[in-house]
Parts: sequence; structure tokens; C-alpha cells
Amino acid sequence: MSGGASSGTGPEAAAGGGPAAAAASTTVPTAATTAPMDAQQVLDSLRALRGAPRDAAFWNRLAVCLTLLCRARGVLLLRGRAGAPWQVLGTSAPADSLLAQQTAPLLSELAPRALTQGQALLPQPSGDVVAAVRLVDPEGPTLALLQIGARDRSGVNEWLLRAQLVADLPASPAPAEGALALAAPPHQLVGLLDLVARVMQEPQFGAAALALVNLLAVETGCDQVVLGVHEPGGARVLAISHIDRFERNAEHVQLLEAALDEAFDQGHDLLFPAPEDAGDGAVLLCHDRLARLSGHGHLATLLLDGGEPDALRLAVLLARRDEALPSADLQQVSVALHLLRPWLAGRRERDLGWLARQWLHGRRQLGRALQPGQGGRAWVAGGLALLVLALALGRWPYRIEAAAELTTDSVQVISAPFDGYLGQVQGNLGDVVAAGAPLARLDTRELQLQADDLAAEARRYTVEADRTRALGQTAETQVALARAAQAQARLERLQLQLSQARIAAPFAGVIVDGERKELAGAPVRQGDKLFRLARVEGLYAVVHVPERDMRELPAQARGQLRLLGQPDRDIGFTVETVVPMGQVRGTQGSQFALKVKLDQAAEPWWRPGMSGLAQVEAGSRPILWIWTHRLIDQLRLLLWW
Repeated sequence: MSGGASSGTGPEAAAGGGPAAAAASTTVPTAATTAPMDAQQVLDSLRALRGAPRDAAFWNRLAVCLTLLCRARGVLLLRGRAGAPWQVLGTSAPADSLLAQQTAPLLSELAPRALTQGQALLPQPSGDVVAAVRLVDPEGPTLALLQIGARDRSGVNEWLLRAQLVADLPASPAPAEGALALAAPPHQLVGLLDLVARVMQEPQFGAAALALVNLLAVETGCDQVVLGVHEPGGARVLAISHIDRFERNAEHVQLLEAALDEAFDQGHDLLFPAPEDAGDGAVLLCHDRLARLSGHGHLATLLLDGGEPDALRLAVLLARRDEALPSADLQQVSVALHLLRPWLAGRRERDLGWLARQWLHGRRQLGRALQPGQGGRAWVAGGLALLVLALALGRWPYRIEAAAELTTDSVQVISAPFDGYLGQVQGNLGDVVAAGAPLARLDTRELQLQADDLAAEARRYTVEADRTRALGQTAETQVALARAAQAQARLERLQLQLSQARIAAPFAGVIVDGERKELAGAPVRQGDKLFRLARVEGLYAVVHVPERDMRELPAQARGQLRLLGQPDRDIGFTVETVVPMGQVRGTQGSQFALKVKLDQAAEPWWRPGMSGLAQVEAGSRPILWIWTHRLIDQLRLLLWW
């Protein structure tokens, strides 16, 4: 068949004409007009065609039926013979259509693929799709060219399935003269077309699987239909007809999975009881046990295998009690299921998560690469060898990762100058203040009253001293002067406290400790901490290196720092000082502090206490050592005695 096709699509076909079929126009009548017909009329016409003679009228009627069945703009039926151009058998395409005007180019593009694969597609710039479907014709390679409009392009897979389900019409034997033409059983064509269309309308794989088994049970008259999938752990039941939910641990489900496994293991369809001409090759132990325990006397398990590594493998089990499903019906069901399998596989893959889809795609690509004749095994082996060599001999910059924080030495604690109450609080945590800016003020009303009393007391003792001096009372004068001096000293002390009641910032900086809501109106004692003020200038970083990495730290090491507030920017630094004493920081174990100098001036938004992640450069190391040195150190400690 392929030899005839190749000769028909070569230069002879192109030379044979542009509407290639001009040569056959004298023998093939013009296409019949596609008058409006309902679905039942189309199916009745297809049934009638099975018994009609294979003349020009048959091919034209078949073209019209395919046009209506597949919602095509036109259909062209052609037959190829060795050494001769393609012959037009029938058509429903208008004379000015794409099929009629571009027959030769379309055949040269589509015929080789369609004759090999059964079908082929060729999108057109106008948005239409031209499809070629191989027909079963004993007279020679026969193709049906269909022009699908842009509006129906989304359902092109369904239209191709419909065309393939009737692809055997040309091979149907014509009835003997005087004999009645028997129409095909309705479920062989009508039901399967409807089943495929209805299953493909389901948006989810689970709903599609349940619809498939339920519709198959109705169309085939089976008591039970089961859909299963092959997985690494064995077969798994996906759907059972007339049952929405089922327990996987149930005995009946386990029997079904065992029967499906039996078919998956042998790699071909199984019928129970085995036909007389089947031979002794099939093993049906699980099918026999399922039949005895479930009461189904006739079982048929049809495999749907993609034929590729990691392709979805499905199986359908049909069970009947009274009589077996006719072989013709089984063949039609098998064809419909094989046509539906790619759609089911794609729907199930789309229902998977993104990571699962990527993993499945990678496994398929690797499987194709490792197939014999692809050269993939040599490439994979060479890649693994290069990877091992790179790990063993290659070197990579090694960086020690550690936590880091910004700090400064210009920090001053501002405390209460005397006992009292805070009357006003202007400063707050995080405020940036200038030198001399007011931070808080203590309540001075009581101090002011005491100062007024002491001032009056000092004046009274001074007047008394003047009076006793005038009277010549020397001793009383000295006592009055001493008391006046004492009152004046106490007054000066209160005045000093009054001048200290206003608490101001000694320098420009940022308040890193002290919250207004906690300080306002609070009683304080002399020396209590109110605020802590830090300068923004002179910031440096402290890097806390784990103890296990200290041995790898070089002198005057350099590195980069990234703050949590700006993780996309690297800040270079140089290690200045290593604090020789470790500190235990939570569950992280002992860590050593490194004082590092930043390569750039402090940004306005930097604040003491900001944290981030630092990477200290420790030179280049072997790649294998970088990946394994911590594990090796752990093993050395665990295995040491």
C-alpha cells in the first residue's frame, strides 16, 4: 500500500493536475449538494452505504455523509495507484474551494503521513485545517481530505475520530444480487460516535472516566464495565460503571485489579472463557476467579497501550452474565477506545500538578533518548563521565555562610538626672533626632515650690543677720549667716535639678531603645535608663561564623553582605578583627564574632541592629569536597572512639 502511495504523491501527481482530479472529472460526477440533514438521516445514509455498490454515486454519497458527520466545508475522496496520479473518487467540495484548487500540494504534504499514521493535519494561514484520513479500501491506498473551518477547529480531534470510525465503509462487501443489505447494528456506529463525543465534553479526567464506563455499559449491554490504569505498584481501578464511589480495599475491587494486572502482564487482550481457536498461551486464572465469585460468565479485557516509554496504559474490562459480546462489537469498541486513549492520557496529564507534569515530561524525553538507535545512551554515559570528572578534579569558590548584623560603637545611654516623674516625652524608638533635640522633660512643679521656699528662707536668714549685726550680737549674726548660706546652697542644688529637667539628645543619631508609651508619666529614679541613642555614622558589621568553619577562614578575608531589608544588593566588606572567644547562640552552637569594615558609606536608611546574611570568601576548593565535607565531618565524629 505504501508503494502505491509514494508513487501517487510524487511528480506524477503534481503533473497530473491541479485540481488533480481534472483527469478523473470525466468519470466522476459532480458532488451532490449537501442539503440539510439531521443526525438520524446521516446515520441512515451511512448504514445504507454499507450495502451499496462501489460506483461513483457511492463515493459522492460517502463524501456528503463525511461532510455532515465531521462538520467539514468539503471532502475529497482519492485513490492512489502505483505509477499513476491520484484518482478522484468523489467530492463534496465546491470547485473554488481549497481542496479543489490545491489538491496536489495538499496530497504531497499529507499523503505520506496519513498512509503511515492513519491521519495527518495541515493548518492553513486562513485558520482552516486540512486533514487526511486513511480509508480501508481493498482497491488501493485511499484517502479522505477534509477541510475543517476555523470556527470548528477546536473540535478537530473529535471530527477525525468520527471519520476514522467509518473509515472501513469502502471495504464493506457489497450484497449479492437480490440479497437484502443489512445495516450495521446501531451501537457499532451511532452509540460509539455519541460515546466518544460525550466523554470528550467532560472537563476533568475523573468525570470522563466515569462517563466512559457508564456509556460503554449502556451501549454494549454489559452488566459491568471497569476502567483501570497500570501503575508501578500494579493495576488500579479508576472507575466502575454505575458506582460513583468504591472502597479500594473491598474484595471485589481487588479481584478486578488482579484481572487487570493479568492482562497488563501478558500485554494483550484477554477473553474469558478463552475462544476455541485461541490456543493455550493465555493465562486466565484471575479472570476465572473473578467470574466464579462475581457471577459474570463472560469477561473481556481490552488493553489501551500508548506504545511509548512512560505512556499511559489503560485497560477496560467488560463483564456479562448470560452471553459473550460479539467479536464485531468488541472490535468496534476497541477501535473507539484506542482513538479515545490519547485524549484520556492528555486529560489525565493536565489534571496533574505542574511539578508532576514536568517530571513526567523529563522521563519521556530521557526514555526516547535511551531507545536503541537514538544515540542517547552514549550521550548519557559521556555526560555522566564528564560530570564525575568535573566533580573529582574541578574547583569552585568556597564561601562560608553566616549571620550578620549592623552595629556601631557610638552609643550613649540617657538616664534620669534625679528622682521624679516624666511629664513630657517627645522621643520614641526609631526616631532620628538632631543634636540638642528634646527627648523628654521631668515634672518640676514640686521642685519649683521647694526652690521658692528655700529662696524665701535664705532672704529671711539674711535679714535676721543684718538685724543682729546692728544690735552688735556677733554670735547670733554668725548663726543667721550660716543658715542663710545653707538655704542658698540647697536652692542652688534645686536650680541645678530644674536645669536638668529638660533631657536633650547629646548628638545627632537614632533612638534604638526607649518607647514613648511606656515612659510617659512613669516614675523614675536617678540613674534609670530612659533612652539609648546611637550614631548612624561609623556603622560596621559583626559576622557570627560557626565554629566548624573557623578553620577555613583566611586572614584578612573578604566577603559580601545582604541585608534582609534589601536582599538584592551586595555590600562588600573586609574582616578586621576576630574575637577569639566563642559565644553560644541558641541551638546553633558556638560561634565566633568577626568585626568587618564595610566597603561603602552608610546609607540613610541603615540602622544599628539590622540583620542579614554574609558570605565570607575562603578560597577555591574541590567541588566534591564542598558538597561532602560537612557529611564527612559528621561521620568522623560519629565513628570516632
